[in-house]
Amino acid sequence: MTKPVLVIPDTHAPYHHKGALSFLKDTYDAYGCGDVVHVGDLFDFHYSSYHTSEIDAHNALVEYDKAREFSAEMAELFPKGTLILGNHDRIPQRKLSDAGIGEYAMKSQNDLFGLPKSWKIKQQYHVMKFDGWSRDVLVEHGVNSNGRGGAWRSAESKRCSYVQGHCHSFAGIQWGTNFKDTIFGMNVGALADSHSLAQRYGKFFKTKQVSGCGVVFSPEMAVFEKMDEGRYL
Repeated sequence: MTKPVLVIPDTHAPYHHKGALSFLKDTYDAYGCGDVVHVGDLFDFHYSSYHTSEIDAHNALVEYDKAREFSAEMAELFPKGTLILGNHDRIPQRKLSDAGIGEYAMKSQNDLFGLPKSWKIKQQYHVMKFDGWSRDVLVEHGVNSNGRGGAWRSAESKRCSYVQGHCHSFAGIQWGTNFKDTIFGMNVGALADSHSLAQRYGKFFKTKQVSGCGVVFSPEMAVFEKMDEGRYL
């Protein structure tokens, strides 16, 4: 029987929630998980962003070094896993392209993110397969799948169970059943530090980050685990 899969949401290191890894490890152990999938935006790359950086932000090198400290801790807790690149993770690639330089000049993705080769890095999506099921679960970062119902709309249009991050302010699961099968759409929220300088842009947003992660048991069963933020200060 396939063990449950832990789904890590956007972490935006080094501007991650300080209790993120403790919470993820507790969730992993509580559900007896096996595989680990990160939905993307592992790093924030705030200083290198296409948007105006905060004036008190770390410079690019300090930010990058601190982000790699986070990924090293994550890889120590979870020696094997899969990372799907998010829009923030792609900033170095985009900057090279803007300068007319191809990815041949870029270090490997595993080296860039400080992850061992036992972590697989996917450019766009990852497919979860489960023993005893002919159907799979599709995982993407979630670009172009926005809003409260974004994950469910993507699940409906692709007609498969679907998991995403990207939209920090929305989290949870919707199910739908027809004559043939049951599918779900899940948004796993985020584990960024919503009070960090990199998240100041959302200060006046009506909706705020929902902190948590996901656990997928099969193409028909998943849970969103809400973080008790008071416990993980």
